[in-house]
Amino acid sequence: MAAKMDFQHYAPQIDRIHKATPKETASIAFWNTVRENFTISTWMAMGAVLQGLLVLFARPTFAVAPAALLLLYRFSHTMLMHYGVIRNTQMADVISGKYTVQIPDKDGNPPSEPSGTDVAVIMLGLRNNHALGMFGTGGRETFLRFKAMFQELEDNKDSGFLGSSWYRSANERLTGNGFMTVCYFRSVEDIDRFAHGPLHRDTWDWFNNLVKTHPHLSIMHEVYTARKKNWENIFINYHLTGIGKILKPVIVNGKEYTPIANAQRGPLSTHKGRIGKSGSIINEKEYLIDAEE
Repeated sequence: MAAKMDFQHYAPQIDRIHKATPKETASIAFWNTVRENFTISTWMAMGAVLQGLLVLFARPTFAVAPAALLLLYRFSHTMLMHYGVIRNTQMADVISGKYTVQIPDKDGNPPSEPSGTDVAVIMLGLRNNHALGMFGTGGRETFLRFKAMFQELEDNKDSGFLGSSWYRSANERLTGNGFMTVCYFRSVEDIDRFAHGPLHRDTWDWFNNLVKTHPHLSIMHEVYTARKKNWENIFINYHLTGIGKILKPVIVNGKEYTPIANAQRGPLSTHKGRIGKSGSIINEKEYLIDAEE
């Protein structure tokens, strides 16, 4: 089914989104890991000790003032966002509307039909079970090895690597939860080729030796492949994540765009349309009517 896809509709919104630098991304990841390394009760206990020291060595007014002012600022800022007086920073990276990601070909040409190419996914898991959490041995070195492999994939334009998103488990345990990286490739053959390449083989041998003395380090992966017309995605008022982090731009009239297509109306507004099949479109539109309006 031929379908005209509008890759330009959301370009103005995407252009307004702040593009985080690698340094900013690393900083966010680091401080989120620090925060998640301790339970809430531990953080409260550390705060109580610090407050007690301030009371002991400073006047009570000066001891209470910093925490009180910080809470007042945070509360006021949140209420001002809530009532629309100032911009809601939580919406800064949200793309308002309904869109779907469609993969361009290797040259950046727009797809001629929805779900028009194969896609393969590998999910990589990493968890540090050391009693010290992120401060345990081996974790940093393992992360740097992962980082080097991802850099090679991004630098090699023929790797078939499309992009990745990082996630943290939220409900496995209170601290020291694992990381999950979802990576997208053009084919499972691309994954296999990288897995048997020099850098990955060297990293795999290194980790096998490391884990002999560092059994607290855990890694895993799952690999899946979907043939053309057997995958689809939809995002409604959502930030760019998952396959939305695709690195390969689509080229329309000589200009590069993030390959997200307008799915407000037309074939791309329905599940069957997004996999290039015709069918009970009316029922599907009724199911998503609240999201479309």
